[in-house]
Amino acid sequence: MIEGSFELQGLLESVLYGSGSSQISVPPRVPPVVADYSNPFILKLHGFWSESSGELCMVGTGSALLKEVDNNYFETISILMPPQLNYKFTIVSGDSDDEISGESDFEENFPIDSVLQGRSFCSKFTSLVFRNVFNLQYTGCRSSKKCLPGDGVIANLPSSISLSAINCTGVLKRVRIFLKFDDNIKHSRHDKRFDPSKTLIGEGIWDDKKNQLHVLLCRFLDIANSWSNAHVGDCTTRLSLRFPTIWSIKETSTIMGQIWTNKTEEDSGYFENILFRSTENHMHALPDLKYEYTEHYRVRNLCPEKKLGRNRRRRYPSPNSIGMKFNMLVESSEGRTGWGSANALTVNSQLYMHARLSFASIRDDFSKPTRWEPQGRANISYRIDIKWHTPSKLTDEDNASIVPDEKMEITAEGIYDADTGGLCMIGCRKLDQPLGNDSMDCGILLNFQFAPVKGLEKGGYIRGEIKSIRKKSDLLYFDHLDVSSVAYNREQARHTIWTMDLEIALVVICQTLVCLSVRPQLYHSKRHPNRLPFTSLVMLVILALGQLIPLVLNYEALFYHKNDQGTVLFQTGGWLEANEVIIRITSMVAFLLYFRILQQAFSSRSKDGNGKGLWFAEKMTLLVTLPLYVSGAIIVLLVDRANYKCDIVLLPISPVDYWQRSTLEDLKSYAGLISDGFLLPQILFNIFSNSAENALRPSFYIGTSLVRLLPHVYDLYCDHSYVEYKGTFIYANPAENFFSNVWDVIIPIGVSLFAAIIYLRQQFGGCCIVPKRFRWSESYENIPMVSES
Repeated sequence: MIEGSFELQGLLESVLYGSGSSQISVPPRVPPVVADYSNPFILKLHGFWSESSGELCMVGTGSALLKEVDNNYFETISILMPPQLNYKFTIVSGDSDDEISGESDFEENFPIDSVLQGRSFCSKFTSLVFRNVFNLQYTGCRSSKKCLPGDGVIANLPSSISLSAINCTGVLKRVRIFLKFDDNIKHSRHDKRFDPSKTLIGEGIWDDKKNQLHVLLCRFLDIANSWSNAHVGDCTTRLSLRFPTIWSIKETSTIMGQIWTNKTEEDSGYFENILFRSTENHMHALPDLKYEYTEHYRVRNLCPEKKLGRNRRRRYPSPNSIGMKFNMLVESSEGRTGWGSANALTVNSQLYMHARLSFASIRDDFSKPTRWEPQGRANISYRIDIKWHTPSKLTDEDNASIVPDEKMEITAEGIYDADTGGLCMIGCRKLDQPLGNDSMDCGILLNFQFAPVKGLEKGGYIRGEIKSIRKKSDLLYFDHLDVSSVAYNREQARHTIWTMDLEIALVVICQTLVCLSVRPQLYHSKRHPNRLPFTSLVMLVILALGQLIPLVLNYEALFYHKNDQGTVLFQTGGWLEANEVIIRITSMVAFLLYFRILQQAFSSRSKDGNGKGLWFAEKMTLLVTLPLYVSGAIIVLLVDRANYKCDIVLLPISPVDYWQRSTLEDLKSYAGLISDGFLLPQILFNIFSNSAENALRPSFYIGTSLVRLLPHVYDLYCDHSYVEYKGTFIYANPAENFFSNVWDVIIPIGVSLFAAIIYLRQQFGGCCIVPKRFRWSESYENIPMVSES
């Protein structure tokens, strides 16, 4: 081995990018779209590194699934990476602070000690700066050549930047960073592509005098066809980054900064200043942050104080309570829907989260006496983020990751009246494309009405609207938006938990009652085996399937815990799952009992001498009920499709759920209706067979009818003034087709009528309810069996 050289072995793994297929090529001029993480390009290499020249030469073999490459040939791959070890900061020094600092950076900013809060410089910057995304605002960008660093013309200007750390020294407060311009395409969070034409590299140092991070940035040059000759140069771009101490309605970013160049307007590569702001607001990281209310005059004019009548005194959430933060559903006048979140920023002169902490020793709204006490009005500020919903049928699953988000970001301030529950604010929304020098539209009025803490007379919803106060001819005018949200508080939580407890208990009681009512029927069949053949097999099949189908659809509850954050409201520590297992076990016991009766009835009818007549009556029963059930299912599906709409369900743990009823759910609801009328096949069988046998014990059909009645009686009686959530209905779900005020009356009447008919039949004969001229003229008699002996 040559002196000064070192033998090396290793693996080089690279993720392939392409437009749907895995390809290896020279660095593309247009950033690719798809990253194939399932098929990385792996090289097993072996070679030598020269210490004197710093060059590394290696050979080896590679493996990758190359669909469009013949004979394992691929074009040259260029590799570019910054040095990591023994790097010395050369550009930024104490003598060059004035050279890289801006001229207009005189705002009041947090000192670095207030930002670090005892943590190291590198650790805090990694969590706050380098894990954030910054939106860009172009100032005076008159042509595409004067918008970004470099000489190229870019049609689609980047909307944001991201910073990543290469090296960091905490003692000297210096960093080496990558600055990446991101376009409007939404990529995966795992996307780590590197495009040197949209990436800058630089060194920065924290300025303790101005409380700013100053960075000198350079471009990657000679990267047109290959990266082999790429190098860093053109270090004329500057960046400053700061943590402002004062927020306002137009500035609510934790981190702000600007990018500029020290070139003159006549120089090649000159661009206008670019402002950037953080997209995430880390209020907890800056406890001394202050908010300055600037819209007092407009708020007083547009938000008049409401007079409170003596008979309308109700208790509403206090401005410091957790109820001031809510998720919401937004619907435009054109029918578009979206979801959003409203987060309180400040209450009077305190940050919202710190205002809540300062009142932690005081009992909250829901523990106070119900007697009304005046709370007054409070200044309050909000940040509201709205994301419009794009229907799934309009998006391509293969390209779902590149569909741009349609968002509306509003910062608002105004007055909250805790005595009336009214919240009125003036808002400013960020514009995607600034008009002139205006990057925000501050002609917005927001009105919300909170629900009372006690009583919830308005159904427990927060109602409101967002509207533009500009003229319709104005370019920034937009139609008003209707807002609704769940006012979810502790009282509702207690009510919902109590309701779930009650419904679980009712389900267990009903399933137990089913088992208790089936057991006497088995004894009845053993004591009177001659009556067993006169039991309708269709009825027994319906009852058995009514227990089997829920078991099949929910069998996973017996074996593992399924945690669906979209439908489960509370974490119960396994309590809800344990009760669900009990319900499944009782359902299985009931199914086995029904199946046993079905088996006995089938075998006894096969042995009975009058089997042909009874089988004829059973076939007639099936010929009547089967077309009836099928036609009913078709009608249900047609009616539901005619009234089709995508239900929008508000959830407390996720902002909104766009829930669409499926055909299976419609059929499940209809199957419940068939189970409610389980006695219909027995009534028809009695009519066709003209039987006078007491095949059913009263405790059986009365007990089973009672089980079918209770859910509808409960749904009719239960209190619907509270907001109910998807996933909290265990016993009777009002969202089902046959749980409504009308059906809750019709179905109990029908079930009671069927039970009364069975009772009359067992007292006066099978055709007692049929007029004499429509009764069967023939009856089936028992013919004695003649043995061969």
